[in-house]
Amino acid sequence: MARGAFAHGLLAIVLGFAVGTKLMAVQASLPVYEREVFTYSALGRRDPFQPLDVGEQEGPRFADLTLSGVLYNPEVGSVATLTDRRTGRRYRAREGDLLGEARVERILQDGVDFVIANFGVRRRETLWVRREGREGG
Repeated sequence: MARGAFAHGLLAIVLGFAVGTKLMAVQASLPVYEREVFTYSALGRRDPFQPLDVGEQEGPRFADLTLSGVLYNPEVGSVATLTDRRTGRRYRAREGDLLGEARVERILQDGVDFVIANFGVRRRETLWVRREGREGG
């Protein structure tokens, strides 16, 4: 009986080796696909491989913002309330906050100074609270 079990065990090992060898030969003949990965050193420029329209996850466009109001307190820190005209969403911002492509540089009593970065170019703009007799944006 022990001899029969030994023979069956040996047969299973030989068959397993033969099947494993055949499987390795089949796997070796299959093509191997490797994905190329590219990196881009922006050096302060926009990455051309990224889409232009980044959607809502990056925040509002500066052109769509209006300044709704300012809670001015230079001792504690001022807060500006802005509205996205396109979506109707409101944002509260303090100095240093980033809203999409625009960073709040300074909050004034009736306006907010921004630094806007588009495609690696920076510009400064100010939004003013709309009041009678004053144009604002």
